[in-house]
Amino acid sequence: MAVLSAFAVVSVLFTGFYPPNGNPNELSRIEAVYAFVETGTFRIDDALQRFGDHEDKSAANGHFYSNKAPGLIFAAVPVYRALRVVFPQPRFPWDPVFVVTRVLTVTLASVLAAAVFLRRARPLPEAPLVGAALLFGTPMLFYSRSLFGHAWTAALLFLAWDLSRGAAGSRRREDLGFFASGLAAGWASISEYTAAPLGVVLAARSAKTGSWRGLVLFAAGAATPMALLLLYNRACFGSPWVLSSAREARPDFAQLSGRGLFGFGPPSPKIAWAYLFHPGRGLLWRSPFWIWIVPGFLAWWRSGKDRAEWALCLAGVAGYFVILTGYENWHGGWATGNRYLLPILFFAGIPLLHALESPLSRCLFAAAAIFSGATHTLLSLSWPYFPDDLSWPAANGSVWFVVRGWVSPGLLPGILSLPLAFALCAVALYAGLRASRFSMPPKALGALAGVLLFVASLAVAPGPSYGGRLFRSAMYGVFSGLDPSREELKAVVESAKTDAEKRHAAIAWRRFGPRP
Repeated sequence: MAVLSAFAVVSVLFTGFYPPNGNPNELSRIEAVYAFVETGTFRIDDALQRFGDHEDKSAANGHFYSNKAPGLIFAAVPVYRALRVVFPQPRFPWDPVFVVTRVLTVTLASVLAAAVFLRRARPLPEAPLVGAALLFGTPMLFYSRSLFGHAWTAALLFLAWDLSRGAAGSRRREDLGFFASGLAAGWASISEYTAAPLGVVLAARSAKTGSWRGLVLFAAGAATPMALLLLYNRACFGSPWVLSSAREARPDFAQLSGRGLFGFGPPSPKIAWAYLFHPGRGLLWRSPFWIWIVPGFLAWWRSGKDRAEWALCLAGVAGYFVILTGYENWHGGWATGNRYLLPILFFAGIPLLHALESPLSRCLFAAAAIFSGATHTLLSLSWPYFPDDLSWPAANGSVWFVVRGWVSPGLLPGILSLPLAFALCAVALYAGLRASRFSMPPKALGALAGVLLFVASLAVAPGPSYGGRLFRSAMYGVFSGLDPSREELKAVVESAKTDAEKRHAAIAWRRFGPRP
């Protein structure tokens, strides 16, 4: 309960928005929701004028639309419509009505999925520690409070998995469970198209649990969101079979989506390596507890428990990862961590529950979880949208912003949210350690090792490149409101030495320097 409560509080403590500009990924969805409720169409032409232009849009028949998969938009529309009874018509994309809409969609689904994971894993003593690692030691901590589709999709997929187990009791309850599983999996698939292969795995699970009846009911549930997608495509792009990604308004986005199959090519070992070890995005540099996924799957197999479930989980996790290595834009642009891998978060967490077989393993896992939780808490406390070429973003970005007083906007003013967020992370991790089945000296040793590793990672991380220094000073000047004269950017510009640095400095000053 402590782990879940801490996660829920952190998820609502911050607004998720960074005035004076909106993130294009969120803004694209906000404008679509606003347009449909306020004007009765998904055309965002007027919304672009009201909330601001951006690159995340599609063009068709002389109009603009969101370029996002519409599942989260569909879910947000009735929520926003209900809230408009209380809230006035918004003037900005960070107005309270959009913050509450995010809380009642993405955040609510994320907390519910986390609750289901912890409840299902409850018989294992390490469940709270693994849950704390998943929720605080991954980008889930940030995306659960953002109007992106990744945490939303991760939550729907895991809820679909839970529902596909088949409900104990009457046949009616079982049938409803299979239908709801299909509905959740289908909605996830139209929220992030890459989730569709995982929907196939969940369909197979329904067939395993409920035979043909479970599969038919699952398919019936999935048909509803799929029908909505076809209607949406027909209304916006003229054909049920044309996705928004096929009508990208920005030429380089259109070129990317036109390669291979919707932008995906054959699996790439180079991209797989980058997912794991890239200094700006590497999964194992930010969340080293994922190392335990391999021994976890092996221990689960050796236990002999539910081999069919093991096979489906392995197929979902490994298959999804392999598919994603075929996507050239693997890093996701300006982002926090590997956002494209987030949909398999809870599935990948299941084998971790089987991995902690010895006191040494538990101690090392605790250290990795504490390091990961502290790192992602820090990453989520300041400007979170880093380019992939800014290495070691926690040390070179987050610390730099926080010491200058720039923290994520939230319910508490300014810097006051910083200690509270870290305290909640500590509460969650402490609750996980306390529940684990090893004695206090190894627990204390693991906790100390995790804290020291976190401090060392900040102290010894290589400094940013010149481009990285330009980036952070420009973002600080433009978005924080704390440097209107761009003194930080000016200092970096004046420190340029090589011709290449001087060219980059001139471009940055023209684009981000102070306006008359």
